[in-house]
Amino acid sequence: MSSEPLQLGGVPEHFNLPWHLARESEALADLDLPWAPQPGGTGAMLAGLDDGSLDLVSILTEGTVDAIAKGLQATVIGVYVESPLQWGVYVPAGGDITDESQLADTKIAISRFGSGSHLMSFVQAERLGQSIDDDRFVVTGGLDGARAALTGGEAELFLWDRFMTQRFVDAGEFRQIAVQPTPWPSFVFAVRNEVLLGRTTEVGRVVDAIVAEATALHDRPAIIDELTTRYAIDAEVASSWLEVTRFAERAPFDPALGADVKATLDRSRLAS
Repeated sequence: MSSEPLQLGGVPEHFNLPWHLARESEALADLDLPWAPQPGGTGAMLAGLDDGSLDLVSILTEGTVDAIAKGLQATVIGVYVESPLQWGVYVPAGGDITDESQLADTKIAISRFGSGSHLMSFVQAERLGQSIDDDRFVVTGGLDGARAALTGGEAELFLWDRFMTQRFVDAGEFRQIAVQPTPWPSFVFAVRNEVLLGRTTEVGRVVDAIVAEATALHDRPAIIDELTTRYAIDAEVASSWLEVTRFAERAPFDPALGADVKATLDRSRLAS
């Protein structure tokens, strides 16, 4: 086993099951691959890439492209999940908001500035013909913080993966009023530049193993049971997620895709 660990990270959600399967496989048995769960989402992972505490991550496309354009010393080396992320649009279940037309001037819970929940708020606002000022955002640090903000009255709107939040809708905590899909592939592989340059072969092996597990996931025996056991989602939600999720084959990241993501984000923020 390599004496120097390669620090991996990603949200503790069903999207990252292939990372754990790859880490547990014989293909990577000689590598030291610790996993750091990132409940704080994209913003926390960008900070980890920046300060060197994370080397290789599964991360949302929009936040990563945005951060790299602003100087983050990291590289997107491929698409991980090519299907769009289905962002649920949530409001407090006991509130008066029942439709997106009522969202103007609402307080918006976000994980961090630069996170997916932050950037996708602008994409949603552009679609609705609305605008967002920075003083409308309430930084909560992640899903648990956003739940507290909505139930405590500090915020009235929150965007998060609709499959991971379905249980809070079922429990009567959130009301889902819409779905906002990303207009691009949802997750990418991102690596610190220093690691990419110094450990290219190891990074490639790890990504190859993850892609192999991911592209075979739909055919994995008892996959629904595995998802429900590991991620506390029910079988119907797990099945629905599999139906709409497509993992990417191994290929370099297309610079044109990055440019398109940046242009959309820039336009959305200008519109707001």
